[in-house]
This record gives sequence, C-alpha cells and structure tokens, in this order.
Amino acid sequence: MDDLDVPQMRREVESLQYQLAINREKSSITWIEGCVCEDPFLNPELMRANPWVEKGKCVIL
Repeated sequence: MDDLDVPQMRREVESLQYQLAINREKSSITWIEGCVCEDPFLNPELMRANPWVEKGKCVIL
C-alpha cells in the first residue's frame, strides 16, 4: 500500500464511524406518526363521516 492511500483510508473510516454514530429515525415511522390523526381506522370520528362504511350488521338473505 502506498503511503498516500493510508491517510485517505483513515479519513474514510472516520467518516463512516461518524455516520454510524448518528441516530436516525426511519421516514416511514415519522410519516405514520404524523398521519395517525387523519387515519379513519384509528380515528372513529372520521370513520363515521365515511359514506362507504356499512351502517348495519350482517343480514342473512
């Protein structure tokens, strides 16, 4: 290995260690938590306003 490659590799390793130490939150978790109040399955008031929800119970024909 050349001496010129070693400092570059050390910088690369330091950069990767720094990136690994960053706490990240998945964007899907953020999106789900942000849309909970708009979800009709989790918010009963929105489910009542849905015209396509069946109002009655199951009926035998």
